[in-house]
Amino acid sequence: MTAETATGQARATPGGPAEPGTRRRLSFPDRTASYGIWLAVITHIVLHDRRFQAAVVTGIIGTYALASVIKNNQARPVRRAVAWYNVQSQAQDTKMLHRGPRTPKPDQR
Repeated sequence: MTAETATGQARATPGGPAEPGTRRRLSFPDRTASYGIWLAVITHIVLHDRRFQAAVVTGIIGTYALASVIKNNQARPVRRAVAWYNVQSQAQDTKMLHRGPRTPKPDQR
């Protein structure tokens, strides 16, 4: 009453060690624990680095300043354009007042 085995299949145990060169897939709780450990290590390293903290604070301040500049540029473009044209026309009127009206000379057209 012994089980016969085919040649090349000597006593393979189900769920036994994997073939050399392959990795065993971890179960979900094991993977979760592994990811948690890596996250804790990286967080510890990064958050205790003063240069990283300074870079993050500088980035946040720069992002806020850039966002406010973009917002202000989009808020009043029409008013800004009208004011620019008004200044240009006032400058043109001032030049005309200082020069006087230009009348062509009789020999020029």
